[in-house]
Amino acid sequence: MKTITLLVIATFFLPIIGIAQQFWNTTNEFWGGPKTGIVLVDDSIFFVGTTNSVLRSIDEFDHLEQVLSASEIHTVFATQNGKLLVGGTGKIFLSDNFGISWDSVTVNTTFPLKQFIENSYGELLAITGINDDGDGVFFSGDGGLTWDKRNNGLGTHLGCNKIAIDKNGRLYLAIQDEDVIGFGGLFISETTGLLWQKVAVNNIDLIGNSARVGIVTNLTVLPNDSIYLSFSGSGGNFAIEVNINKSINDVTDNSAWKIFYVKQNQTWGTDGMLNNIYIAQNDDWYSSITESISRGGTCYSKDGKNWALLDYGLGADLNNRRSEQFFAETSAGRIFMIQYLDERIYKTDKSIFTSSPKPIDVVPQIN
Repeated sequence: MKTITLLVIATFFLPIIGIAQQFWNTTNEFWGGPKTGIVLVDDSIFFVGTTNSVLRSIDEFDHLEQVLSASEIHTVFATQNGKLLVGGTGKIFLSDNFGISWDSVTVNTTFPLKQFIENSYGELLAITGINDDGDGVFFSGDGGLTWDKRNNGLGTHLGCNKIAIDKNGRLYLAIQDEDVIGFGGLFISETTGLLWQKVAVNNIDLIGNSARVGIVTNLTVLPNDSIYLSFSGSGGNFAIEVNINKSINDVTDNSAWKIFYVKQNQTWGTDGMLNNIYIAQNDDWYSSITESISRGGTCYSKDGKNWALLDYGLGADLNNRRSEQFFAETSAGRIFMIQYLDERIYKTDKSIFTSSPKPIDVVPQIN
């Protein structure tokens, strides 16, 4: 009887395993060392940041060439017009011609420039920080040539985790507070960073009004006009790791943030925290969890409610862990990914759940 049971179980899971193992594949070329970012320009040119260089590919990573060398590189970004910005430490590198030539500007900070965003007017913002320390937010209204601090209202803790922008131009900023003493959390600005206002995140379903934000791993505004936030912190007398969301229209009111779950069968309040979320053209949701090899990896969902944790074909970073993943997608729907401080570049044509051929509808002939 045991033999029959095992045979049935094995047969049931074989097709699922066969599909799942095809999820991530490495590209033909991924030299250059640990990766820090990826971006696609003009739907044909990929740029990948490493810890000390920028690489370019015009053939979906069949070949790579180095186009920039620097002492430190933390992120790569492309504006709506295809201008490249590369964040260093106290310095930003700029290219207007697809990486053929570069300029650099000095920024008044000794911290890494770790993320850029752009509003509908082409104005740019950058955030800085290492843990709780940083120089906050910088603004540029001239395409990245000059940068000014915009920290009014942020307080004394200026180590930034994430920044995002919604369709109305409102900015969202996550400030780190590792000791969870109330200085960090979520801030918004309706004035392009000229004035920041702290937003309450203490009212969370099932936790109550005692939550405090410590370290934010995910701050994403999605096309469904909701803001998604993932953080570790305090629930009062206990530590929490949660994923929550709220409509952008309700951010400033007293309504509760809603919890959404990523990992199944987890201890209450200690769910795996997502990193920033990417929505593909076919409406698939992609994210990642930064944890050990056995607990971290790619996160995938069809609706943002039911998530699968995938590690098929996925390597590890320099610290032998799974780390934050960044995604770039061609107009044809092909997704490429780098994992922070992992040397490889990954690709996939379709997700685990859509990799099976679609059924063919047989239409009867009408006479």
